Amino acid sequence: MATYLTPGVYIEEDLTPRTGNGYGDARAIACFVGIAAKGPAVPTLITSWTQFNNIYGGFTASQSLLPYAVDQFFKNGGGRCTIIRAVRSDAVAAFVNLVDSTPAGAPNNGPLPALKVTALAPGLGGNSLKAQVVPTGVPGRFNLRVLEGTQQLEIFEDLSVNPTDARYVTAIVNSPFAGSRLIKLSNLKVTESYVYNATNDVLPAQTANLGSGVDGVQPYDYINSTKQLADSDDNYDINLPGITAASTLNPLIEWADERGKAMLVIDGPRALEGSTSAQVLAGYTGMITGGSAIVASSHGAIYAPWIMVPDTSSSLYGAVRLIPPGGAVLGKYSRNDVVRHVGKAPAGVETRLDTALATETKFTATQLDEANDSHINIIRNVPGHGICIMGSRTLKRTHPDHYVPIRRTLMMLTKQLTDISRFAIFEPNGPDLWTQLELVIGKFLGTIARAGVLAGATESEAFQVRCDADLNPPASIRAGYVNIEVAVALRYPAEFIVIKLGQYDGGTDISFS
Repeated sequence: MATYLTPGVYIEEDLTPRTGNGYGDARAIACFVGIAAKGPAVPTLITSWTQFNNIYGGFTASQSLLPYAVDQFFKNGGGRCTIIRAVRSDAVAAFVNLVDSTPAGAPNNGPLPALKVTALAPGLGGNSLKAQVVPTGVPGRFNLRVLEGTQQLEIFEDLSVNPTDARYVTAIVNSPFAGSRLIKLSNLKVTESYVYNATNDVLPAQTANLGSGVDGVQPYDYINSTKQLADSDDNYDINLPGITAASTLNPLIEWADERGKAMLVIDGPRALEGSTSAQVLAGYTGMITGGSAIVASSHGAIYAPWIMVPDTSSSLYGAVRLIPPGGAVLGKYSRNDVVRHVGKAPAGVETRLDTALATETKFTATQLDEANDSHINIIRNVPGHGICIMGSRTLKRTHPDHYVPIRRTLMMLTKQLTDISRFAIFEPNGPDLWTQLELVIGKFLGTIARAGVLAGATESEAFQVRCDADLNPPASIRAGYVNIEVAVALRYPAEFIVIKLGQYDGGTDISFS
């Protein structure tokens, strides 16, 4: 047993099969990590393309695949996702100094820098912001506008630079509750001996452009940016659009494996111009073989090939674009969780990609067999249904969690069992608590079993919960432990439908197996 030092609920996963006999909303949140034109560098939950466009600048980031992935996520049924704008660890935020009303010339040599305005989001995006001071007509009072071009993004009214004023500008703008989402302020004049000067310290009308923002992302910046999710209790399905290098992905897969609450949805590489389907497939399998292979973990899954979609970033009628599939795939993950459940594989004819016009590469039947055996989840045209996700395997080679729905079910169970057991922390450790835990956990597992998440015709076949004196001897109680044993029957997806066709006198005999 692991040693635990902080009071809490801890899940120990054991996939060894066992003999014998309110699905809560612990569903994973899609997360996209990539380069954006502007916006916060911290994880931010959004629920629409409009939000992404307003916060992160839409398609304006040069050569970034992030906007296309987010666009396809929402167009394929996604409901909410977290965005992490990847930035350099030493990225510089844009800033500008606003000046006061100190007279020019000796002895004051004004105007003097009074208020430093710094973009909250580091990098080049802040260079497009302006800070504008607009006097209200009342002595010492002004409004502060935040602009992008001529568009007003924020306004803070009836402000003062006097630190003793109830509308002190720095306190208002920097408030974590009702302050700015775009800038922060520093009063450059306030020192320990500072005394407000009602004449010189007043800010005159002025408009100043923020500048000197610097960014430029390196591979390790994707890793550091993604690991900001470590402080969250939520489960995440993570996509780094177009990132295929094992040197970037492996540290994240290992982190996800250790954390137990994340899974990477990995894009296959784009095909080189003129490549044959065999060469393209070799590029996919090359991701998981050799010295630079991606880790064979159930916390990662590869989807390929790239898909052709209408180019909504272009003003040209009929324009199309090839993009990696991860955004559309996560849209179908999200939709599948809502209309079915996490135990249903997000694959098959129900997962037709709504905007896909074609795939970058078509494969032969033999190549499709090879791809599936290599745990590459192929997206392909299915006659009568369109372009669908036709694979649901993780990178792990062994049962049971080499299937995507099983890994995601285990993630959901881990979170939900943790959440519903939290009430027991610091409760008296004895039979009454054990019985209560059995009842609470059994009720939850019964709910998801009836929803079809677990296998088994009855609850006793679908799960078992045990919390008793045998699992909790006196020594364990004295150490502060409550041990609960939970066994669940995981539901496997049907990958191969075998139809045996035979001849008989009255016609044709078809049997299924």
